[in-house]
Amino acid sequence: MAGTCLIGTVLNRAGDVDFIGKAGAGSINLAPQVGPADATVQALVADFEAAGIQSNLNDNFLGTLMTKVVFNSVINTICTLFEIQMGQFIDYDGAEKLGKQLINEAFDVAERAGIELLSTRQEEWDTIQYVSAVTSPLHYPSMYQDMSKDRPTEVDYINGYIYDLGKQYNYEASTHDFFTEFSPFSRKYSEVSKVKQLVMKNRRKIGGFFCAKNNVS
Repeated sequence: MAGTCLIGTVLNRAGDVDFIGKAGAGSINLAPQVGPADATVQALVADFEAAGIQSNLNDNFLGTLMTKVVFNSVINTICTLFEIQMGQFIDYDGAEKLGKQLINEAFDVAERAGIELLSTRQEEWDTIQYVSAVTSPLHYPSMYQDMSKDRPTEVDYINGYIYDLGKQYNYEASTHDFFTEFSPFSRKYSEVSKVKQLVMKNRRKIGGFFCAKNNVS
C-alpha cells in the first residue's frame, strides 16, 4: 500500500516528533498496491479517521506516489535551497509563477510516462498554496531539516527523478534539473555562511587578528 501525507512534522531525534499546524488540518492519501482496498486497508483508514486524520482512499498507486513527489519538488526544494519557511515562500510575489513552472514540467513528464496524478495542475498549486499559507506557514520542510542537520537530502530522488523520467521520453524538465544541480551548491555555501556566523559570534574569543588575517566579513 502507498501512503503519503500533507502533515508537517519536526523530527527532533529518534522517537521524538513534533507536529506542525492545527490538529486535524493535515491529510493523507492511501492506495493499495494491487486491486481494491481489502478489509485490512479499510480498517487502517478507519483508525486514521478515528485519530482525527483526514484520509483519502483511492486505487491509483503510482499516481498517489507521484502526486506527492510533485508537491515536494516545489515546496521542499525551494524552501530548502533558500532556507525559508513555507509561509515565507507563499508570501513571495513570484511564488505562483515559479511553483507552476515546476508543476507544469512535472505534469508534462507524468503524462508522457502514463502516470495519472490525483490532481489537476491548478489543484496541485491550490494545495501548495493552502498548505503553505494556512496549514503549515511556519514549517520548514523535511529536506531543509535534513540539510540543516548535515544529513543527505532527497533532491536527487524528487526533482532529479522528475528530470530523469522526462529524459526517457525526450522531455527536458529543465527547471527541475536546475534545482537538482543547484542543491549541492546551496548546501556548500550555506555551510560556509554558518562557519562565518560562528566565527563572528566568537570573534572576541578568537581575537581580531584571526578575523583580519582570514578576511572574515
